[in-house]
Amino acid sequence: MTDVLVWNKYSRIVMQLAEQLKISPVKALHLFYNSKVYTLLLNKEYPLITMSDAYITDEIIIELQRQQS
Repeated sequence: MTDVLVWNKYSRIVMQLAEQLKISPVKALHLFYNSKVYTLLLNKEYPLITMSDAYITDEIIIELQRQQS
């Protein structure tokens, strides 16, 4: 059951990324899975998964902006 909830959360985050960055969902999926934020989401000791979808999306965008600087 929790796997389904986590996958749904990932889907919502990817779609938010695509919308905010005005990119395709496939490109957003690639950015999501290659982000440091995703690595933190997998870490059970780090409570990032409990944060809102919008917060996590913003963290990924901030990470991308830092990479470009």
